[in-house]
Amino acid sequence: MKIFKNRGDIYIPKSDYKSSGETRFLRITLVLIVLFTAAFVVILSRQYSSAKDFFGRGEVSVTQETVTNVALPEIEGKTNFLIFETDTEQTVIHYIYLFQADRDNKAYKVCTLSPDTVIDNNSIYDIYSSGGGASLQTKLTEYLGIQIDYYAAFDSTSFSDFCSKLGTFVYPNDEELKYSTDLEEDNYTIHLRKGDQTLDSQTFSNLLRYYSNQEKNYNKANNAVLYAFTSLINEENYEDAEALFRLFVKSSSTNITVRNFENGRDGLIVFSKLGSKVPVYSTQIEYEGNTLTQNSVENIKGYFNK
Repeated sequence: MKIFKNRGDIYIPKSDYKSSGETRFLRITLVLIVLFTAAFVVILSRQYSSAKDFFGRGEVSVTQETVTNVALPEIEGKTNFLIFETDTEQTVIHYIYLFQADRDNKAYKVCTLSPDTVIDNNSIYDIYSSGGGASLQTKLTEYLGIQIDYYAAFDSTSFSDFCSKLGTFVYPNDEELKYSTDLEEDNYTIHLRKGDQTLDSQTFSNLLRYYSNQEKNYNKANNAVLYAFTSLINEENYEDAEALFRLFVKSSSTNITVRNFENGRDGLIVFSKLGSKVPVYSTQIEYEGNTLTQNSVENIKGYFNK
C-alpha cells in the first residue's frame, strides 16, 4: 500500500493486524539498536578514556608538541652570575651566592657562600670594599677556577624595592623560624611558621641573611633562592621584562648591559615559559673556619664549569 499518495495525505493502515505487526517490528528494531549501542560503548570504554581521546587519539599531543617546539627558541650555553646584598651603608655583606642559568640543560644551579668567606687571607668584604663588585667577581673567578660572567650588588633597600616588583612566591618552610638581631643598626627579624609560606622581597632577604649568618645552613639558602627563581621567572613577569630590567640596573651595581639583556632574550623566554618546571641543582659546601674546604671548591667547579 502506498503510504502517501500526495504531500499532506494521511496514512491509514489496511487492518489492525498489519498495524500491530509493524509496531512489533519497530519495537524489536529499537531493542536491537539499544543493545548494539551499549555493546559499542563498552568496547570503546576499554580502549579510550574519553570522547576527546577517541576523536583525537594520536593527533592532539603531537599538535601541542609541535606548537610548543615552535614557541620555544633553541638555546645553548651557560652563564654564571655573582649576586649579593649589603647593608644600606655598604659596610657588611648580608649574603652572597653564585647562580648559573644552564641553557644547555635548561636548568638552574645555585651555591650560597658564607659572607665571612676568606680568600688568600682577605675576607670577601675586604675585596669588595677595595674594588667593588668587579674586583670580587675577578677574585672568585680565580679562586674557584670558574668563569663568573656577571655580578649584581644590591643594598638591602634597593633589593627590596626591585624584588617587590617581581611579586611573592610560596616557600615550603620545614621548621618554625623566629629570630631577631640585637644590633643598634642594620636590624632584621625573621618569623616564619612551618609549612607553605608566602614570601615577599623583605622576608626573602631576611631568610637568606638568617641561613647565611645565624644558622649557616647554605643548602637551605640555596633552596630558598631556587624557589624564588623558579617562581618569579615566569611568563607574567616576562611580559614586563624591559621595565623590570631598567629597574634592575637602577637598583643594583652591575656589569650587565642592555646588550647583554637583549642577547639573553631567547634564554629568558624559555626559562619564563618553563617556570617551576625548570630542573634545579644545589651545591653542597663546607668550611674549615672561614675557608672553603678543597672538596667544596671542587664541587663548585664541577657544577659551575662551562
